[in-house]
Amino acid sequence: MARVAVLRCERLPRFVTWEIRDVDALFEDDRLLIAALRRRGVDAVPVAWSDDADWAGFDLAVLRSTWDYVDRLPEFLTALAAIEAQGCRVRNPLDAVRWNSDKRYLDALADRGLPFVPLIRTVTSDPDAAVRAVSAAGWDELVVKPTVGVGGSGVVRLPAPRLSEHLRTVGDAMLVQPFAPAVLEEGEYSFAVIGGEVSHVLRKLPAAGDFRAHGIYGGTVAAHAASADDLAQVRDLYSRLPFDLDYARIDVVRFGGRLAVLELELIEPILYLSLAQDAADRLAAAVLRHVAG
Repeated sequence: MARVAVLRCERLPRFVTWEIRDVDALFEDDRLLIAALRRRGVDAVPVAWSDDADWAGFDLAVLRSTWDYVDRLPEFLTALAAIEAQGCRVRNPLDAVRWNSDKRYLDALADRGLPFVPLIRTVTSDPDAAVRAVSAAGWDELVVKPTVGVGGSGVVRLPAPRLSEHLRTVGDAMLVQPFAPAVLEEGEYSFAVIGGEVSHVLRKLPAAGDFRAHGIYGGTVAAHAASADDLAQVRDLYSRLPFDLDYARIDVVRFGGRLAVLELELIEPILYLSLAQDAADRLAAAVLRHVAG
């Protein structure tokens, strides 16, 4: 019998400092995937990526709710390499995880000619360089985010005149982007890609008074019927990624009249499997192609 470890976090990431009403609901994707794998006769169990487990006893380790990696990224990457060294294959692949773990991957999207919300990188040695670049770009309202993060951690919206003060407060290299009004007006869209095909599409809206569409901040998510043009844009984007992926979530927003990437999630995205019929079964089939026999 094949054995699959469904990797999860040891604890919620440190940025979650408030009470979440239903923490258990955050792990629904894990439960649905485990159930789908077990229906196929697979011994599937949840395991924290940081556990001292006998990884040689598993055929496959599927990354799922490993959100606390943002608190200890080097340890996370080392742990995944150690899992593979024991003969347990990690999916998505480790090269994709390394690439996607830092938002510098957006530079690679630019190199491939893919649309994304424009950005300016800050450097701690000269934060005012970013201020000058924002002024030259004519951006009035900004979103500032860390280069490593999940779930909107450390992301703020602020007017351009406050950028210098904020960068000096955080003291780390950050990404600065123009605020996309469509986030509030239309919402953002998440395209869940499973086994290389768009499985389902979600429309996410922030809570009143917020700009983050994440559920932990009160945002809402619902299944969405994407237009043929939007589907074609996302399929083209996905086809140009340089990895063999089992799953991905492509978060986009309408910017300048077309869809532009906000985030490309290849490590631990919530895929909202419950909102699409048979999505968990499609994910199970996608990962099991890597199990011999």
